[in-house]
Amino acid sequence: MILYNTLIGVTAGAALVLVPILGAKLRRGHRVEPEGWALSFGVLGIILTFLSGMMTVTWPLHAKPQVNIIFGEPTLFLGVLLLAAALFMWTHPEAFRDRSDVALDRLTGVLRPVSWLVFSLGLILLACTVAVFRFSAIGAAPAQEPISGIFHDYPWVENTLVGSLYALSAVGPLLAPVAVRDLGSPVARMGGWCLVVSGVAILLYSALNYYTHIGLLVNAG
Repeated sequence: MILYNTLIGVTAGAALVLVPILGAKLRRGHRVEPEGWALSFGVLGIILTFLSGMMTVTWPLHAKPQVNIIFGEPTLFLGVLLLAAALFMWTHPEAFRDRSDVALDRLTGVLRPVSWLVFSLGLILLACTVAVFRFSAIGAAPAQEPISGIFHDYPWVENTLVGSLYALSAVGPLLAPVAVRDLGSPVARMGGWCLVVSGVAILLYSALNYYTHIGLLVNAG
């Protein structure tokens, strides 16, 4: 069994959607309440850091350690980034309320070194994408699993789905160093849309896994 990829998937998907939404609000000059965003990022960051940390350090104990690497390590990285963002927004709310050019330049200056950490996350997601397609690393769901088990004899279906979502979610982080310079640029918009689409898909897929994984445990028992 894979550790907690249901809740990890839902929270990671939500994070991928929320980050570009915040970027769009800043770009358009909309009112932003940083404390609310800090609470949201903090909740997601705590869940991802704790559960993904458990997955990362215990992966040798499970039947498919490569899957725990693919799911656990990138989301641990994401979780810590979200906690850092939550801390900054909570302690420096004026950086988001002040819409002057000076304040925006300072915020951009803060984000530039962070964007390279995000870029590193994109490299991890890209490497995981290649590994999924090259080695069929995800495999197929057991036949006892509802819905997903229909494709038990066709492992390429789930590998293609997961690999495609990882590829799409890698685009935004890989573009981060360029996008952060101008949130209204075509590069930033493309990266944001890739995150939103992949985030919604990951969230829905992971929410469905609650049903399929519970069904698997009942059927296998």
